[in-house]
Amino acid sequence: MSVGLSDDDTLFSCSVWRPQGKSYLFFTQFKAELKGCKVEYASAYSQTAVGGQKDVPLKEEEFVVGDSSVTQNAGKFLAELSKLTVIGRTRHDEL
Repeated sequence: MSVGLSDDDTLFSCSVWRPQGKSYLFFTQFKAELKGCKVEYASAYSQTAVGGQKDVPLKEEEFVVGDSSVTQNAGKFLAELSKLTVIGRTRHDEL
């Protein structure tokens, strides 16, 4: 897992992945929720880059990006999740 915050404190990122890529364990569902942030970007992968291979993205219809969360699309998600990355914009109050 990796988390980060932009230099100007406006963007927050979180990535969760399996270090070895594919596994005999699988997810039937998933949800990543950001508190105090609005999701700006999300990507999900069925396979992560291992041994010179590239990340393999999930099909867009397999997951749903909401205002503050990313979750599987029931009936469309094929239970092949190896990596999830979410970037959110922090709430910024003007003085």
